[in-house]
Amino acid sequence: MSKESKYDIFISYRRQGGAVKAELVKDELIKRGFRESRIFLDTRSLTSGNYLETILSAVKESDNFVVVITKGCFEQLPTDSTWVREIEYAIELHKNVVPLYFDGITGIKPDEIPSCIQKLAFENAVLYVHPYADASFDRLASRLPKQSAKLPKWGKWLIGAIAAGTLAFGGYTAVDRHNFAQLEPGEVYVIDSPSAKSYHSTLDCPTIKNAKHRIKKITEEEAINDGKKPCKKCYKE
Repeated sequence: MSKESKYDIFISYRRQGGAVKAELVKDELIKRGFRESRIFLDTRSLTSGNYLETILSAVKESDNFVVVITKGCFEQLPTDSTWVREIEYAIELHKNVVPLYFDGITGIKPDEIPSCIQKLAFENAVLYVHPYADASFDRLASRLPKQSAKLPKWGKWLIGAIAAGTLAFGGYTAVDRHNFAQLEPGEVYVIDSPSAKSYHSTLDCPTIKNAKHRIKKITEEEAINDGKKPCKKCYKE
């Protein structure tokens, strides 16, 4: 799956007999967790510009390619069919091509479709069975891997901090706020990081407030033995 893809799914269909079913496919995939913004359907997704170029660009930027197959869709095709060209291009790019058969169709014969897309006849298809519509769309969705929504950097840090039990506010662990408020005699604050070189006497120290690692309390003796020196801001000379 391309890391730079714009769409999870491109829904391909012939307008004659396939438009309503293509809309149905999109709606059902959205119900199954696919983001609408990452599904390309030309009636809703096209912008200005050359039609064929826009279509082929969308095919290239999609991870999965669903072909809506309806009764008679390969009959009387124009020689310059955009629909055939987009299928051909998806096959050329080795996209995850999934034919979806409607209207009781259970298969297509290679010699009954344009030679440039004959490979379509051998793709593992999903059959839409009206009495089992939900199961049909569930199967289709299972054949379409999707990219996870990207978290911002702070989101990844937040999840990691929560998992580690070290979510910090103002540099010290929130759950320990009460216990951290006062130091016992002989105790100091240190930043739990190998790069931290100082120990501190107050949580109001700017270094503590800006710390990106967990704050902990240890004895001053332990801090000195660990090679740490008094913070010049906390212990003004």
